[in-house]
Amino acid sequence: MRQTATQSAPRSTTSRPLGFGAIALLAVALVVLAISALAVSLVVSGGAYEPPIAGLPDPGPLVVWGVPILRLLTEIAALATIGWLLAACILDPSGKDGVISRVGRSDAVRASIAALIWSVLALAQMFFVLANVLGITLSQAFNPAVFATYAGDIPATRALMITALLAFIVSFGAFITSTIGAEAGWLIVALVAVSLPVLGGHGSGLGDHALAITAGTTHILAAVIWIGGLMALALHAVRRDGSLQRSLQRFSAIALVAIVLLAVSGIANAYTRLESLDQLFNTGYGQVVFTKALLIISLGIIGWVMRRRLYSGPKKTSGVALFARIAGLELVIMMIAVALGVSLASSASPRLQTPFNSFGETLLGFAYPPPPTVLTVGLGFRLEPLFLTLGIVGAALYCIGVARLRKRGDKWPWGRLIAWLLGIGIMIWCTNGGIATYSQVSVGLHMFQHMTLTMLAPIMLVLGAPATLALRAIKPGKGFDRGPREWLLWLLHSWVTRIATNPFFVFFIYVLGLYGLYMTPLFGWLMGSHAGHVVMQLHFLAAGYLFYWILIGIDPRPKPLPYWARLLILMLALSVHGFFAVAMLMSSTPLAIEWYGVVQPDWIVDPLRDTLVGAQVAWGLSEIPTTIVLIVIAVQWSRSDEREAKRSDRQAERDGGIELTRYNERFARLAERDEQG
Repeated sequence: MRQTATQSAPRSTTSRPLGFGAIALLAVALVVLAISALAVSLVVSGGAYEPPIAGLPDPGPLVVWGVPILRLLTEIAALATIGWLLAACILDPSGKDGVISRVGRSDAVRASIAALIWSVLALAQMFFVLANVLGITLSQAFNPAVFATYAGDIPATRALMITALLAFIVSFGAFITSTIGAEAGWLIVALVAVSLPVLGGHGSGLGDHALAITAGTTHILAAVIWIGGLMALALHAVRRDGSLQRSLQRFSAIALVAIVLLAVSGIANAYTRLESLDQLFNTGYGQVVFTKALLIISLGIIGWVMRRRLYSGPKKTSGVALFARIAGLELVIMMIAVALGVSLASSASPRLQTPFNSFGETLLGFAYPPPPTVLTVGLGFRLEPLFLTLGIVGAALYCIGVARLRKRGDKWPWGRLIAWLLGIGIMIWCTNGGIATYSQVSVGLHMFQHMTLTMLAPIMLVLGAPATLALRAIKPGKGFDRGPREWLLWLLHSWVTRIATNPFFVFFIYVLGLYGLYMTPLFGWLMGSHAGHVVMQLHFLAAGYLFYWILIGIDPRPKPLPYWARLLILMLALSVHGFFAVAMLMSSTPLAIEWYGVVQPDWIVDPLRDTLVGAQVAWGLSEIPTTIVLIVIAVQWSRSDEREAKRSDRQAERDGGIELTRYNERFARLAERDEQG
C-alpha cells in the first residue's frame, strides 16, 4: 500500500493546477524570450540603432530601441485582450439567456485588465514614435507644444492615439458588461483597434497600396485571433477551470481559418516587400521573413498533431496535461514569431518604392490609365484583395448553403441564387474592374462606380435573401451554446438591427452618404488614402444594402414596413438624390479639387466639366434601380394581397364564413337604422 501511494503521488502532482505565481513567472519568461528574439532579429534585418551621420537628427538609442520593444509589448497586451474576449463570448461554456458563464466572466475581467495595460502601452509607444519620426529626444517629445503640433499630423501617432482610446473603452466595457453579445461587441472593437497601427505602417508607402495594406491588416488580425485564443486555452488548461474538449473543438475551426489567412497574407506581404526570391536568403530582412515562415509552418504541424493526440487521448486529465505542454511549446514559438514580425515592421524592406513620372501617380500607386473606352473601363482589372476575397467567399458560402438544402430535399428558388451571384459579380466589378482604376482620377467615372455599388449591387444581394438561406442551412447549436445560427438569430433580433433597419436611421445614412460626403472636404480626404477609399466603398455597399433591405428585403427584420411606407421612402430618396444631382450641376467649382486636381491625367482637360459629367451620371443612373425596386415592391404587394385573400378564404371554409356574415349583418343594421331615422 505504501508503494502504491508513492507511485501514485507523481500522477496527482502533474495534474495539479498551477498557481498564480507560477503562471506569472511563465508569462514573464515568454515576454523576456520575445524581447530577446526581437533584439536579435533587429540586428539581422537592419533595424537596430546606428548613430546617424553628423548633422542629422538623432533621437538616441533609447528611442530607436524603445519603439520596437514597446510595439512588441503592446501587441502582447492586445493578444491577451483579444484572446480572453474570444474565450468569453465563443470558446467558454455559455450561460442561460445570453449571459456569460462563470468562466466567461473571469475571462472578461482578465480581458479588461489586459486592455487597460494595452491602452497605457499604446500611449507610451506613441511618444516614442513621435520622438523617432521627428528625430528628437524622448524628453522633447513629452513637451506639450511639440505633442500638440505634430502628434495629430503623423499617421502612426494618430493611429496609436485612437488605439489607446479604443483599448480603454474595451477595458471599461468588458468590466461592466456580462452578456455574450456585449463581449462579442468589445471583441470587434478590439480587432479594429489592433489593426489601426498597420494602416500607417510600411504598406502605405509601397507601390501596391491595396495589396500591402490589405495583406498587413489580414495578417495581424489572423495572428491575434490565433495566438490570443491559444493563450486563453492554455491558461484554462494549466488552471483546470474550463471544458477543454469543447473549447478546443470550437477553437480548431477558428484556428484553421486563421492559419490559412496567415499563410496567404504572409506570402502577399513578402511579395510586396521583396524584389525577388533571392532576397529571402541574401538579405537580412529576407532571412527574418524566411525564419518567420518556418515558425508558422511548424506551428501548424504542431497544432495538427496536438489535436489528433488530444482527441484520441484515453483520459480527460491526460488530455489536459498534454494540451498544456504542447500549447506551451506553441506559445514559445508564437512569441518568437510575433517578435520577428515586429522587427520586420521596424526595418526597411529591400524593395524600393516604385518610381513614377509624376507626384499624382505616386499618390495613386500606379501610372495614369489611358483615356477611357468601353473596353478599358468594362474589361480592365486592378486587384482590390478585400472585396475580391469577400465576393469569392460570399459566393462560395451561398452555393454551399444551396447545395446543403437540395441534398436534404429542400428547395431554394433559382432566382435568389442568380440574384446573389449577380450582386457579387457587380460588387467585384465595381471594386476590381477597370472602373475602379478610372474612378480614382475622374469624378464622372467615380459617380458611375458609386451609383452602381450603392444602388444596383445591393438590390441583387438583398433579393438573394442570404440570412434566410443561412438559417435554413446551418445546423442549430446544442444546449445553451451559441453556434453560427444562434449568432445570426441574435443579430437579426438585436437592438443593433432594430436601429440599423429603422427607416429614419437608414434615410439619414443614405442622405449622409450624398450630402455629408460630397458637399464637405470629407470626400477628398478619404480619397487621399487607400484605407479611406476602402471605408468609403464599404459605406456605399452597406448603406445601399440597408436601404433596399427595408424596402424589398426577403430576410426577416424586426419591424417590416407597410408597402405604402416603402413607396413613400423610395420617392423621398429619389427626390433627395435628384436635388443632389441638381446641386452638382449648378456648382461653379470642381468636386474634390484637392484630390482630383492633383491626380489629373492629361486626358482630363477641364475638371469642372468632369464634375458636371458626374452630376449627369448621378441624375440619370438612379432611374434604373428605382424602376427595378418599384416593380419588385408592386409584385410583393400583389402577392401579399393574394396571400391575404387565400388566408381569408381558408378561414371562411373553417368557420362557415361567420366573419363575412357578421360584417353583412352590421351593415344591414346600419341601413335599417338609417331607414328608421
